[in-house]
Parts: sequence; structure tokens; C-alpha cells
Amino acid sequence: MRRPIPPRTPLALAVLFLLYERPMHPYELQSHMRERGHDQVIKLKGGSLYHTIERLQQAGLIEPIETGREGRRPERTVYAITPQGIDELLDWFAELLARPQQEFPMFGAAVAFLAALPPEQVTQLFQQRAAVLEAESARTASMIESMRRADLSRIFRVESEYQQAMLQAELRWVNEIVADIRSGALAWPDEVLELHAQRQQQRDQHAKEINP
Repeated sequence: MRRPIPPRTPLALAVLFLLYERPMHPYELQSHMRERGHDQVIKLKGGSLYHTIERLQQAGLIEPIETGREGRRPERTVYAITPQGIDELLDWFAELLARPQQEFPMFGAAVAFLAALPPEQVTQLFQQRAAVLEAESARTASMIESMRRADLSRIFRVESEYQQAMLQAELRWVNEIVADIRSGALAWPDEVLELHAQRQQQRDQHAKEINP
């Protein structure tokens, strides 16, 4: 009986791909992800790696092949990908590359309700976001350059290039929105501005009542 496939997460994809290269123990997997910049596009925190390994093993996609100890270090289990794991990896990978996925980022949800704040506040908050994006973009560019100088094959740094492209695209869009608000090209309807003014009066009145 075919065992159920665990959730297809970015971390599961990374584990399967690295074990497709060769068997490794969890510490090696984590080190390779950080060396190649995978942690820039994959959440790699706490026990998430070990939890993912456990689920992949239960599904029959990977299997332990040996357990050893080096010096006083704790025992480490080496895992290998199974034939079923290879089939799952290649099918999943082809689907991810060929078909755009409908994703639901939190920022997209926030943008959908942009009118919930007055334009001057949106401008201020977007300027703050732009500063963070600029810093993150500079950090990513520096990391890409470091990998290039280390002669790391480009095929292992394209995820960082993708991350940089996404940061730059979002930064351009955020700056364009700020410019459009300031020029009036993006305007709030009068009834929405009136609602914000009423809500601000209510907040001011409430503040006076609790702090007379």
C-alpha cells in the first residue's frame, strides 16, 4: 500500500534535492543549505529540519542507511533518498518550474486593504518598507558576490539571484506607489478620507477621556 505523501514544503524539497545528490546526515543538510543560500528562500529554524526528515522517512521518500559517531559528538544518522523519493522529487520539481502557483503572501493581503489607512500614513509606512528592502537587497547582492568570488557554480546561487530580483521588483513598486500618492495619481475617495477623519476624532476623544 502506497504511503501518503507529506506536505510539499520548500524545506522538504531542499532535503530531497540534497539527498538526491548524495546521502547526508541532518547537520550536513543544514550546512549545505546555508552555504548555498537556501536559507534565504526557505525557512530553516529550530527543529523544522528534523521534523521534515521524520515525515519524509515515514512516507518512504528517504531512509536511514547508517548511524555513526565522530569523537565525542552525538550519533548522527545518514539518510538517503529512496526510488519513490526520486520519483516524487522529479515530478514535484517539474510541476513547480512549469506551473505558476497561486500563493497568498501577507503583504498582498495588506495591500488589498490599503484604504484602511489614510494616504499620509501609507506613504510613511511604505517609505519604511522601502528602507528595509534596500538593506535586504544590498545584503543579498553582497552574498551573491561572495559566492561568485568563492567560485561557486551559478547553478547553486540562482535562488539568491531570484530573491534579489523579487526584492528589487517590490522596491520599485513600493517607490512607485509612494510617488503616485504624492502626485495624486493614486487618491483615496472623499468618503474614505471623511471616514478616516471621523475615526481620528473618535480616537482623540477617547484619549482625552482616559487621560483627562
